[in-house]
Amino acid sequence: MTLNEKAKDLRSSGYALTICGGAGLIVMILIFSGVIPLSLEGVFGLVTKVVMSFLFVLFLLAGIHSFRRSKSVSQDAARETEKKKEIKKWFRESFDAKAIDELIDTELEDNDLYFERTDLIKDKICERFMDIEDALMSELTEELYSELFETD
Repeated sequence: MTLNEKAKDLRSSGYALTICGGAGLIVMILIFSGVIPLSLEGVFGLVTKVVMSFLFVLFLLAGIHSFRRSKSVSQDAARETEKKKEIKKWFRESFDAKAIDELIDTELEDNDLYFERTDLIKDKICERFMDIEDALMSELTEELYSELFETD
């Protein structure tokens, strides 16, 4: 999962948790004020209302935390996007389809040829940029392979 996907995930979780928590707290306020009758009396009723209120507060807090975290992850995603552009620019300036095919055995079948090419792309990127996460490396490899070898 890339950082952009993770940021989107955190934002959607933030929306869901905040809406559920907020709506639940509104309902609990209406229940405590007697606007919405809840026929649970005594200690059991009070404990139920308090526990439900506590859970809705937790949902609301978790939603707020998700929004804050998504902001941080979005900033990381922007840096990742810039790094990705830098790597792709370097790779396109350094290699083309012909240069890659000169470094591997092109007499292989299509599937094997694909794996040889992608392995070479990964190796060349790793030689130059050593601190790349696996998800970003896979994304870069697929994009570069498509640009170089899957032309219409």
